[in-house]
Amino acid sequence: MQATELAKYASQSFALPDTCSRIRALLDDVSADSADIAEVIAVDPSLSSKLLKLANSALFRFPAQINSIPKAVGVIGGEALYNLALAETATTAFRHFSSEVIDLRRFWQQSVYCGLLAKHLAKTAKIRASEQYFVMGLLHQYAELVVASKDAALAHECEKYQKDKLPWQHQQALLGFTYAQCSGLILESWHLPEQFCYVINHVHSEIKAKDGKDVAIGHLAVRLALHMVDSRYKLDSLVSPAALKKLKLEAEDIQDVIKFTRMDAHKLLAIMNPELF
Repeated sequence: MQATELAKYASQSFALPDTCSRIRALLDDVSADSADIAEVIAVDPSLSSKLLKLANSALFRFPAQINSIPKAVGVIGGEALYNLALAETATTAFRHFSSEVIDLRRFWQQSVYCGLLAKHLAKTAKIRASEQYFVMGLLHQYAELVVASKDAALAHECEKYQKDKLPWQHQQALLGFTYAQCSGLILESWHLPEQFCYVINHVHSEIKAKDGKDVAIGHLAVRLALHMVDSRYKLDSLVSPAALKKLKLEAEDIQDVIKFTRMDAHKLLAIMNPELF
């Protein structure tokens, strides 16, 4: 099983919706405005409804209700709305490849935890556009579902977490690649922003986490999410001092980020997958 073959299979089985591509094109068009973006979203009532739920969720915490797509574009901006559209696409893609051979509740929790952790880490480190980090965290483990749909036994074996071996080390040993690396390739096939793919591809690299804040956020978020879904993995052994230093964060900041993530996750999981939560 090759990561490139899996990425090709995933992209052929589930394509990025046209709405996401059109929003991205408008954002890159200097002659387009917020009304153009709102118009594209408005023609898809289902997506509009889901985006408004996310816009009014703990992701943003706006004091006033956002009750229309034009208002959402005006208040949170086109880039943020694009990221929400990607988040909604992720939930659809997760369901498309949903497989009972893995613990789906754990998968969803780990994905949403990672997204929220990345968002809160970015905000704590005073990095703008924190919602894009939510999407990167949310999608980092997408390939687990793809592997499960192709080889159930192998995915089940990868899911056997071991205290003396990190899950991505176990994946590397069994598959020859990590889920994050394969997820990065899938997102490349969706033509997502290059930085999205780069961060996800390198989230397990402590060396890369020393060099860039984006990777440092992803690196910490993935490890904190693992701790939150499986307490056998202790923070002391997971948290990278180099990543903390890069983001100028302290141990107390990490505890606050975990606390805020726990507070936000329940409601967000209920929005994204009401069947499980």
